[in-house]
Amino acid sequence: MASKKEHIEVVPLAEYAHVADDANEFSVSTLCSLGPVFFEHQEAPHRHDFYTIYWIKKGELTHTIDTVTHVVKPNTLFFLAPGQVHQLKSSEKIDGYMIAFHNCMMCPAGSSDMDPIKNGLFVNDAFSSVIPITDPEVEREIDWMVNRMMEEVNAQRPNYASAFRNLLQYFLIIASRHAPKPVSLTPEYQSKHNSALFMTFKGLIEQRYMELKNVSDYAAQLHIKPVLLNEISKQLSGITAGEHIRNRVILEAQRYLFNTDLTAKEIAYKLGFEDPHYFSRFFKKYTNQTPSEFKELAKA
Repeated sequence: MASKKEHIEVVPLAEYAHVADDANEFSVSTLCSLGPVFFEHQEAPHRHDFYTIYWIKKGELTHTIDTVTHVVKPNTLFFLAPGQVHQLKSSEKIDGYMIAFHNCMMCPAGSSDMDPIKNGLFVNDAFSSVIPITDPEVEREIDWMVNRMMEEVNAQRPNYASAFRNLLQYFLIIASRHAPKPVSLTPEYQSKHNSALFMTFKGLIEQRYMELKNVSDYAAQLHIKPVLLNEISKQLSGITAGEHIRNRVILEAQRYLFNTDLTAKEIAYKLGFEDPHYFSRFFKKYTNQTPSEFKELAKA
């Protein structure tokens, strides 16, 4: 009998870092150069503890991000945030590039003008971005940027980390212009106080969604009233703070239902629900499916 699958592996950047800086904060490599370890990891659902960009140049594959499967063809970019569960499957040899980095490489000073770009690509409402590049000129520009990153990382000349960071930021800006919904820097989003507070809220959700489920809990952490947190969330993202919290809990539940053999009861306890029956009602209320129905349909 096959052993019960209860966990989703978390892969650190150091494991993929074919060439990385001394602190393993960033890496860029061709997929082929990553060797068999990389391709072995892709066969099973797993998470990264770092941001990842794939630039697929050769071959066709299916890429399941959380519970959504995408068909990826040559000259396609896709973006993964830390903690997302993903799995790659291909029937032919694939090649391209993987750019990997921790958050400090993107926005070392905290909140910045890059926040809307980063969130639009990595933390959007669909929790994923897959961008086909059809313009040959843009394809050449992306190839140039990736190869310049590789040159900086491999040569490690003075200030190469700064050079990598600047190339990465330019890369993300170019990619955002070709996303299905281009990321724009609206005056509302650039409101320093509100956007910084909203990003802190989103960060708190990632840290504490298993224990804190109510808007009032997060508002207390931020020292503001729940109604104000909802207003800021609605202004900057289009949905309420409560919806962000629920969406994150449901996403994690779906990840476990899709990728493990845990029962709904076991998942409920894992996500901080004291009553498994309440968890099942909660899941059905916001997905129109029971956990068992979702699991059955997802595996169909």
